[in-house]
Amino acid sequence: MLEVANAIKFAICIAAIASILIVVSRRQRSGLQIAWACFCTGLAAVMVREVFGSTPAALTPLLIVAGCASCSCIWLVARGLFRTDVRFGWPQALVVSGIFLPAVLVQLLTAASAERVFGVAGMEAITAATYGFQGMLSSTVLVLAFWEGLRGWTQSAPVAERRLRVAFLGSFGLGVGICVMLLDHGDSTRFDPALMALLQAGCAATIFLVTGFGVVWRSRNPLLAAGRQPHTSSEADKRADQELGEYIRARVEADALYLDPDLKVASLARHLREPDYRISRAITAGLGERNFNRFINRYRINHAKDLLRANPQGTGSILDVALDSGFASIGPFNRAFKESVGMTPREYRNGRIRQAARPVHLPQPASR
Repeated sequence: MLEVANAIKFAICIAAIASILIVVSRRQRSGLQIAWACFCTGLAAVMVREVFGSTPAALTPLLIVAGCASCSCIWLVARGLFRTDVRFGWPQALVVSGIFLPAVLVQLLTAASAERVFGVAGMEAITAATYGFQGMLSSTVLVLAFWEGLRGWTQSAPVAERRLRVAFLGSFGLGVGICVMLLDHGDSTRFDPALMALLQAGCAATIFLVTGFGVVWRSRNPLLAAGRQPHTSSEADKRADQELGEYIRARVEADALYLDPDLKVASLARHLREPDYRISRAITAGLGERNFNRFINRYRINHAKDLLRANPQGTGSILDVALDSGFASIGPFNRAFKESVGMTPREYRNGRIRQAARPVHLPQPASR
């Protein structure tokens, strides 16, 4: 069981590092995503120490301090998931720093060989007091994280919102209950060490997967305050929409994304690593397009016209042109083409054929 537990912890570590890299690589990052990256940093540090046990002396203090983020930042992640007015101000910074500072202090005293000044007993008392304070704050933060999932609960909320809260509260409550209350503060001598390691790994994996899914889902489905419109038309918002819109246009043209018949707002958002709602807003508000389909179909129609002009003899089927232009079937292609050009693709090609077959009248030489 110990090997299985270590394998799970190692997989969590790799997934956490991958999550950090994804957040860092984004052009724009929300407070929720930054808090998630910090939590993943702490989780990865904890998993490294759990899996490998002994680490290089120079690396151990960094891992111990970084591991504090796993507890403190889960509260910030919960705030980002379930609040519309997420503000990470000085009260939050004070609580979070209160969890980090004891670990930093102990590591600094250890590195400075403080035992020579305070003695072994004195150093043990200082360590116990600082970590006792840290434990108190950590327990408070865990309770606050659970409370974030409860506050604002209402049966009138959309089903998806209620399911997200239930999933978070269930996984987080069960994980904290097993790892902290039962294994850390309970009578752990009743459990086999390998079983304890497996339970801890399972709890960590569950919390990581459920919360990570919540972060992705919330990034694409922002929580709006009651009575608030999805978008306020401030000048900063307009500029951001225009900049993102131009970036979308450049990527669609450069990568010929419109030739993908399965291209949707969600797939384009994944490709550009942006939330769905921002992609839709940038196309409509930033570029002034009617909707996503009109925006993409314009490129497809222009591509189809190029194909029809390149083959004025009329060989090949209209269906081939439709498929080569990014349409999944002939019906939507015909409708979109006629709406844009004013005639069907066949009529457009036949007009090109008649134009090519029209005799050319050369000017007659002037009589002398």
